[in-house]
Amino acid sequence: MDVGTWLREAKGWVDSLDADLIALNNFAPEGADRSWLVSNNVVKITTSTKRQADEMLKKRASGVPLAYLLRYREFYGRKFQVRPGVLIPRPETETLIDLIKELDLPPRTRFLEIGTGCGCIAVTLALEFPQSEVLATDISSDALMVAEHNNILHEGRLSLVKSDLFEAINPRIHGKFEVIVANMPYVDPTWQWVNPDSLRHEPLEALYSIGENGLSIYRRFFEDLRSRSTELGVKFCVVEADPCQHKELIGFATKNGWKLLAQRDYGICFRKKRVYKKTERPVRKSIKKNKD
Repeated sequence: MDVGTWLREAKGWVDSLDADLIALNNFAPEGADRSWLVSNNVVKITTSTKRQADEMLKKRASGVPLAYLLRYREFYGRKFQVRPGVLIPRPETETLIDLIKELDLPPRTRFLEIGTGCGCIAVTLALEFPQSEVLATDISSDALMVAEHNNILHEGRLSLVKSDLFEAINPRIHGKFEVIVANMPYVDPTWQWVNPDSLRHEPLEALYSIGENGLSIYRRFFEDLRSRSTELGVKFCVVEADPCQHKELIGFATKNGWKLLAQRDYGICFRKKRVYKKTERPVRKSIKKNKD
């Protein structure tokens, strides 16, 4: 069988793009793009290679995400390793990077990411801000292993810590941070538009948040951050949530000392409210009316 014949049959089972990517992964030289499939459609494929491609095709047809089959997903123009047990990066998460790049930050900005997953946000920040320092945390040991792999793959500039929210963050050890970024679980399984079948292969604990319209973890995040933001030195906070949750999430943040700066797609950017000392508060002078 040649490449073209395999592709024609495969496209009867899965989406055309998925079939092309599976073919590239199995038949083409590393680094080849989809044009290779056109110019090499008569290239013969070996029995063992076809068997590997057929197995991937069968799994994709059963609903296994393509990223898990290919073992990578692109994020902000770079390839990141993913595997079952770690959430697959979404295109909408790239908005968080865009919002951060619009902030007025010093060259040596220090970033703290809570819930790093495969590390795509933290690694991207380290590369987009070459003089920065980035500390990334996650509660999952499996996620941290994948994040470390991606860290090494992309220059190895991250520091990684296992932590449940801020539990293991110690300013005396880890220092202070200008920006905190978080993409916490926020999908409410009771939403009518959620298709559980399409998400069944990804780690549920990284997707779903039970209660409060999916915002129970974010509520705890902002409540914990309220008591830690001063010692951590945080000035900006950038988070991701579904647009249907933004009004409530902004309410949580505002109540806990944050001011909305920007809101775009799935991303929200906050600035820490300044707390005035009593002696700093402007004093309103009374105006005496002149008597005629």
